[in-house]
Amino acid sequence: MPTDIAGRPAGVLDAWSAPLVADQVGAEEFLGGVADLVTRRRGTGRVLVPGGGPVADALTGRGYAVTAPPPGGRPSGPRVDVVFSGADELSRFPVQRDQTRAVRRLAAFLRPGGALVVQGRHPDPVGWATDPRVTRHDTTRQTLVPADARFPVRYLWPAELDLMAELADLALDGRWGGWCGEPVCDGGPVVSVYRS
Repeated sequence: MPTDIAGRPAGVLDAWSAPLVADQVGAEEFLGGVADLVTRRRGTGRVLVPGGGPVADALTGRGYAVTAPPPGGRPSGPRVDVVFSGADELSRFPVQRDQTRAVRRLAAFLRPGGALVVQGRHPDPVGWATDPRVTRHDTTRQTLVPADARFPVRYLWPAELDLMAELADLALDGRWGGWCGEPVCDGGPVVSVYRS
């Protein structure tokens, strides 16, 4: 069973999640703040950012030790304070079992007291019915196919993500509709923080 986010097709899926990666400064400040809370020292935390990119670069510039998963995706070496799963990466796994495995794998990188930050999109089945970017929607399997995509994405309800985190020995610490504490709304971004 595939459980490697980096191995999933991109392209259209990246365009689908573009609104989630638009506020890189907000993501950087939020993740830095979470790391500071975990370590209780400003700018000293270890943060794992699987995809790297501008947020990882900005955190490094602010003094955080930013790492990527080692080859094979198994923890080795010291654990980290914060793991970030952004841009609705979990939806790229087409079945719930693989999503649950991914959450467990990400949680395995955390040190005791560490935090898993998951950014995604709150499901909006009613809105997707008229969204021109959605060509097919299966409510039973919780999948939808963005226009021109070859593979479906599987969306997660917040309560379902909470259960996946609980199976990885994590508990919900907080949930917002963005990096600045906005309320969660259908179809909008949702940021969940889980602590070990």
